[in-house]
Amino acid sequence: MGTITVYDLEIPEGVGTLDGFRRWVATLAEPAPRVHYCKGRVDIQMSPQNYESHAPVVCAINRVLIERTEHLELGRYFVPPSWVTVENAGLSTEPDGFMVRWDRLRSGAVRVNPEQKSELVGRPDMVMEVVSQNSVRKDQVELLKAYAEAGIPEYWLVDARAAEIDLRIFVLGEHGRYRAQRRTEDGWVISKTWNAAFRLRRFSDRAGMADFRLETRPALGADSK
Repeated sequence: MGTITVYDLEIPEGVGTLDGFRRWVATLAEPAPRVHYCKGRVDIQMSPQNYESHAPVVCAINRVLIERTEHLELGRYFVPPSWVTVENAGLSTEPDGFMVRWDRLRSGAVRVNPEQKSELVGRPDMVMEVVSQNSVRKDQVELLKAYAEAGIPEYWLVDARAAEIDLRIFVLGEHGRYRAQRRTEDGWVISKTWNAAFRLRRFSDRAGMADFRLETRPALGADSK
Protein backbone atom coordinates (compact mmCIF):
# COMPACT_ATOMS: atom_id res chain seq x y z
CA MET A 1 0.00 0.00 0.00
CA GLY A 2 1.38 3.42 -1.01
CA THR A 3 0.82 6.91 0.34
CA ILE A 4 -2.70 7.78 1.56
CA THR A 5 -3.99 11.36 1.41
CA VAL A 6 -6.65 12.48 3.90
CA TYR A 7 -7.80 16.14 3.79
CA ASP A 8 -4.59 17.04 1.92
CA LEU A 9 -2.50 15.32 4.60
CA GLU A 10 -0.20 12.72 3.07
CA ILE A 11 0.22 9.62 5.21
CA PRO A 12 3.11 7.52 3.85
CA GLU A 13 3.56 3.79 3.89
CA GLY A 14 5.34 2.59 7.04
CA VAL A 15 3.67 5.06 9.42
CA GLY A 16 2.27 2.06 11.33
CA THR A 17 5.66 1.47 13.00
CA LEU A 18 7.11 3.68 15.73
CA ASP A 19 10.17 4.63 13.64
CA GLY A 20 8.04 5.25 10.56
CA PHE A 21 5.62 7.39 12.54
CA ARG A 22 8.44 9.47 14.01
CA ARG A 23 9.99 10.04 10.59
CA TRP A 24 6.59 11.13 9.24
CA VAL A 25 5.83 13.53 12.12
CA ALA A 26 9.25 15.12 11.66
CA THR A 27 8.20 16.14 8.13
CA LEU A 28 4.92 17.84 9.12
CA ALA A 29 4.86 21.59 8.70
CA GLU A 30 3.03 23.97 11.02
CA PRO A 31 0.15 24.15 11.52
CA ALA A 32 -0.07 20.37 11.74
CA PRO A 33 -2.81 18.11 13.12
CA ARG A 34 -2.41 16.48 16.52
CA VAL A 35 -1.08 12.98 15.99
CA HIS A 36 -0.57 10.03 18.29
CA TYR A 37 1.04 6.60 18.01
CA CYS A 38 0.60 3.69 20.40
CA LYS A 39 1.80 0.19 19.51
CA GLY A 40 0.82 0.29 15.86
CA ARG A 41 -2.32 2.41 16.16
CA VAL A 42 -2.18 5.93 14.69
CA ASP A 43 -4.68 8.61 15.74
CA ILE A 44 -5.00 11.90 13.86
CA GLN A 45 -7.14 14.78 15.11
CA MET A 46 -7.94 17.19 12.30
CA SER A 47 -10.66 19.38 13.82
CA PRO A 48 -10.09 22.59 15.84
CA GLN A 49 -10.42 22.32 19.62
CA ASN A 50 -13.76 23.18 21.24
CA TYR A 51 -13.94 26.67 22.82
CA GLU A 52 -16.38 25.52 25.52
CA SER A 53 -14.90 22.26 26.78
CA HIS A 54 -11.32 21.89 25.56
CA ALA A 55 -9.18 24.92 24.68
CA PRO A 56 -10.00 27.03 27.78
CA VAL A 57 -9.63 23.94 30.02
CA VAL A 58 -6.15 23.23 28.68
CA CYS A 59 -5.15 26.88 29.17
CA ALA A 60 -6.55 27.09 32.73
CA ILE A 61 -4.79 23.94 33.91
CA ASN A 62 -1.48 24.56 32.19
CA ARG A 63 -1.32 28.16 33.44
CA VAL A 64 -1.51 27.01 37.07
CA LEU A 65 0.77 23.99 36.69
CA ILE A 66 3.46 26.01 34.91
CA GLU A 67 3.50 28.49 37.79
CA ARG A 68 3.49 25.77 40.44
CA THR A 69 6.25 23.80 38.71
CA GLU A 70 8.43 26.92 38.65
CA HIS A 71 7.58 27.88 42.23
CA LEU A 72 8.50 24.42 43.55
CA GLU A 73 11.50 24.18 41.19
CA LEU A 74 10.34 20.71 40.14
CA GLY A 75 11.39 20.74 36.51
CA ARG A 76 10.10 21.88 33.13
CA TYR A 77 6.40 21.98 32.17
CA PHE A 78 5.60 21.59 28.46
CA VAL A 79 2.48 22.82 26.66
CA PRO A 80 1.04 22.05 23.20
CA PRO A 81 2.31 21.55 20.62
CA SER A 82 5.00 19.49 22.38
CA TRP A 83 5.82 16.06 20.99
CA VAL A 84 7.20 13.32 23.26
CA THR A 85 8.23 9.75 22.49
CA VAL A 86 8.67 6.91 25.00
CA GLU A 87 10.51 4.39 22.86
CA ASN A 88 10.38 1.32 25.11
CA ALA A 89 6.60 1.72 25.47
CA GLY A 90 5.97 2.13 21.73
CA LEU A 91 4.38 5.53 22.41
CA SER A 92 4.73 8.82 20.55
CA THR A 93 2.20 11.56 21.24
CA GLU A 94 1.33 15.20 21.90
CA PRO A 95 -0.30 15.52 25.33
CA ASP A 96 -2.31 18.57 26.39
CA GLY A 97 0.44 19.18 28.95
CA PHE A 98 3.27 17.30 30.65
CA MET A 99 6.05 17.81 33.18
CA VAL A 100 9.59 16.43 33.42
CA ARG A 101 11.68 16.76 36.58
CA TRP A 102 15.03 18.51 36.48
CA ASP A 103 17.05 15.45 37.51
CA ARG A 104 15.72 13.45 34.57
CA LEU A 105 16.48 16.28 32.15
CA ARG A 106 19.98 16.80 33.55
CA SER A 107 20.78 13.08 33.42
CA GLY A 108 19.60 12.74 29.83
CA ALA A 109 16.87 10.27 30.75
CA VAL A 110 14.60 12.73 28.94
CA ARG A 111 16.25 14.68 26.15
CA VAL A 112 15.67 16.55 22.92
CA ASN A 113 16.25 14.33 19.91
CA PRO A 114 19.50 15.72 18.40
CA GLU A 115 18.29 14.78 14.91
CA GLN A 116 14.79 16.18 15.36
CA LYS A 117 14.63 19.24 17.62
CA SER A 118 10.81 19.18 17.87
CA GLU A 119 10.82 15.75 19.56
CA LEU A 120 11.46 15.05 23.24
CA VAL A 121 12.53 11.46 23.95
CA GLY A 122 11.98 9.80 27.32
CA ARG A 123 9.34 9.31 29.99
CA PRO A 124 7.59 12.38 31.47
CA ASP A 125 6.81 12.49 35.19
CA MET A 126 3.24 13.68 34.63
CA VAL A 127 0.91 13.99 31.64
CA MET A 128 -2.47 15.69 31.20
CA GLU A 129 -5.21 15.08 28.63
CA VAL A 130 -8.51 16.93 28.17
CA VAL A 131 -11.19 14.81 26.53
CA SER A 132 -12.77 16.07 23.31
CA GLN A 133 -15.60 14.53 21.33
CA ASN A 134 -13.26 12.61 19.04
CA SER A 135 -10.68 11.59 21.66
CA VAL A 136 -12.83 9.75 24.22
CA ARG A 137 -11.48 6.26 23.54
CA LYS A 138 -7.91 7.45 23.06
CA ASP A 139 -7.79 9.44 26.32
CA GLN A 140 -9.93 7.24 28.57
CA VAL A 141 -8.87 3.79 27.37
CA GLU A 142 -5.79 3.67 25.16
CA LEU A 143 -3.70 6.34 26.89
CA LEU A 144 -4.82 5.27 30.36
CA LYS A 145 -3.20 1.92 29.63
CA ALA A 146 -0.29 3.23 27.54
CA TYR A 147 0.83 5.90 30.02
CA ALA A 148 0.78 3.32 32.83
CA GLU A 149 2.80 0.86 30.75
CA ALA A 150 5.27 3.66 30.01
CA GLY A 151 5.75 4.12 33.77
CA ILE A 152 4.49 7.71 33.92
CA PRO A 153 3.84 8.33 37.65
CA GLU A 154 0.80 10.61 37.31
CA TYR A 155 -1.93 11.07 34.69
CA TRP A 156 -4.50 13.88 34.77
CA LEU A 157 -7.66 13.08 32.80
CA VAL A 158 -10.19 15.90 32.43
CA ASP A 159 -13.64 15.84 30.85
CA ALA A 160 -15.53 19.16 30.85
CA ARG A 161 -18.11 18.32 28.18
CA ALA A 162 -20.95 17.80 30.67
CA ALA A 163 -22.37 20.15 33.29
CA GLU A 164 -20.36 18.39 36.01
CA ILE A 165 -16.62 18.58 35.39
CA ASP A 166 -14.76 15.29 35.73
CA LEU A 167 -11.19 15.88 36.92
CA ARG A 168 -9.42 12.62 37.71
CA ILE A 169 -5.82 12.20 38.80
CA PHE A 170 -4.33 8.72 38.44
CA VAL A 171 -1.15 7.65 40.23
CA LEU A 172 0.94 4.64 39.35
CA GLY A 173 0.53 1.91 41.92
CA GLU A 174 1.51 -1.70 42.37
CA HIS A 175 1.93 -3.90 39.31
CA GLY A 176 2.28 -0.81 37.10
CA ARG A 177 -1.40 0.05 37.16
CA TYR A 178 -3.04 3.40 37.73
CA ARG A 179 -5.36 4.05 40.63
CA ALA A 180 -7.58 7.11 40.82
CA GLN A 181 -7.10 9.55 43.65
CA ARG A 182 -10.26 9.96 45.70
CA ARG A 183 -12.23 13.11 45.02
CA THR A 184 -14.08 14.93 47.79
CA GLU A 185 -17.79 15.66 47.47
CA ASP A 186 -17.02 19.27 46.57
CA GLY A 187 -14.59 18.27 43.82
CA TRP A 188 -11.10 18.41 45.35
CA VAL A 189 -8.54 15.77 44.32
CA ILE A 190 -4.91 15.39 45.40
CA SER A 191 -1.86 15.44 43.16
CA LYS A 192 1.19 13.75 44.67
CA THR A 193 3.41 15.41 42.08
CA TRP A 194 2.60 18.93 43.32
CA ASN A 195 1.67 17.92 46.90
CA ALA A 196 -1.59 19.85 46.66
CA ALA A 197 -5.30 19.38 46.07
CA PHE A 198 -6.92 20.79 42.95
CA ARG A 199 -10.45 21.61 41.83
CA LEU A 200 -11.57 22.76 38.38
CA ARG A 201 -14.42 25.26 38.20
CA ARG A 202 -16.38 26.62 35.24
CA PHE A 203 -17.52 30.24 34.94
CA SER A 204 -18.53 32.77 32.28
CA ASP A 205 -16.09 35.54 31.42
CA ARG A 206 -17.03 39.19 30.81
CA ALA A 207 -17.99 38.35 27.22
CA GLY A 208 -20.21 35.47 28.33
CA MET A 209 -17.83 32.80 27.03
CA ALA A 210 -17.09 29.64 28.98
CA ASP A 211 -13.88 29.75 30.98
CA PHE A 212 -12.29 27.67 33.72
CA ARG A 213 -10.27 28.15 36.87
CA LEU A 214 -8.01 25.54 38.46
CA GLU A 215 -8.16 26.14 42.21
CA THR A 216 -5.41 24.95 44.55
CA ARG A 217 -5.17 24.26 48.27
CA PRO A 218 -2.92 22.24 50.60
CA ALA A 219 -3.20 18.49 50.19
CA LEU A 220 -5.15 17.91 53.42
CA GLY A 221 -8.80 16.98 52.89
CA ALA A 222 -8.58 14.52 50.01
CA ASP A 223 -6.79 11.19 49.78
CA SER A 224 -6.37 8.17 47.57
CA LYS A 225 -8.50 5.06 47.31
